[in-house]
Amino acid sequence: MLKDKKGVSPVVGVILMVAATIVIAAIVMGFLGGFKAPKKPLDIQLANGELILNKSNWTMTFTIAGSEANVLKNPSDLEVTVYPQNGNPVTLKNGTNNCTIKIEGSILVIKGNNSTLNNANLQDGSKVRVIIKYKPTGQILFDSVLIAREE
Repeated sequence: MLKDKKGVSPVVGVILMVAATIVIAAIVMGFLGGFKAPKKPLDIQLANGELILNKSNWTMTFTIAGSEANVLKNPSDLEVTVYPQNGNPVTLKNGTNNCTIKIEGSILVIKGNNSTLNNANLQDGSKVRVIIKYKPTGQILFDSVLIAREE
């Protein structure tokens, strides 16, 4: 019998198998795009939401706050969805269907009329759920119910 053949120590074998598994997992994650850092939510808040009615026109205003609120400059970065109490959900777009969305300093102003909300016929006391999402990060900046009041 041959006595001078030596094998790999069991400890070294286990270490090599673990290392090979890590390398294979890294390759698979690379192909799947798993090494991207998740998008960090920005410190932006919308507060003091208000819905004012003036005949068939309405105006929603929000105060923009947060340490990174200065990145919020382009209204097209916002996705505004309105759920009127007496109507179907509507996604508002700047310049479409009599809707304007403007950022004036630290105030977000959204204006429209009854046709903007598919003739939901807002009245004093109407409840409207508003969801505002910041599209670049996907974070929701506002999700609450506003109660309309006449001016």
